[in-house]
Amino acid sequence: MLHYRVNPAMIQVKLPDDLEVDTFEDEAWISVVAFRLSNLRIRPISWLKWSDFWELNLRTYIRDKKGRKGVWFFSLDSTDPIGVIGARMLYGLPYNNAHIERSGSLQAGHLSFSSTRKGGGLSTIDTSWNSTDINQNLAGKKIDHFLLERYRFWASRSRFKSSSSACVNHQPYNAVRLNMAKYQGELFACQGMCEPICEPELGHYCPGFSVEATAPEWAFSISGQANQR
Repeated sequence: MLHYRVNPAMIQVKLPDDLEVDTFEDEAWISVVAFRLSNLRIRPISWLKWSDFWELNLRTYIRDKKGRKGVWFFSLDSTDPIGVIGARMLYGLPYNNAHIERSGSLQAGHLSFSSTRKGGGLSTIDTSWNSTDINQNLAGKKIDHFLLERYRFWASRSRFKSSSSACVNHQPYNAVRLNMAKYQGELFACQGMCEPICEPELGHYCPGFSVEATAPEWAFSISGQANQR
């Protein structure tokens, strides 16, 4: 996870009217996040096995008029074509089909990701951390909590006037700070924003954990394993 500090006004103009940017010390944040989702199950058809897939997303931090906090996804790249269609239909999330590769070693504390969308557009991230810090929960400051502990997301569907949300449930992040984080690509530009010219303000790595997500109220509940391995 790579995090950039940005002007709140730049985010607010890109949100639906029923949502507002959430800030930390009067500043907004945008994050580039990469992970693998494995053991995906959708109830009540949990017997149906899905292939593991990679995801790279661009997100920001928001709240609704009730004060509930969560995230807004500007874009999500995925290696699962069926999942892309399903997430667009169920949630209205802006998923894109992409070819994503991961290289590096967890034992060495270094991972790199590259995502190429079908039709063009390459984005890469390169990260490293002290591998001896894993499971020590060293990312415990207020800004870490602001960026990590988000258990709701919103999306906007063309047929509805207001945005809709869903919840995710998982253990608190056992994250460590990255000691090196680099991004290069077109994720920001595709949203009409300038690409960062500086390195991220901070970054995180977190080992995998089980995740459950609520689908729209009329649909199913979803569970899986999200990790950066």
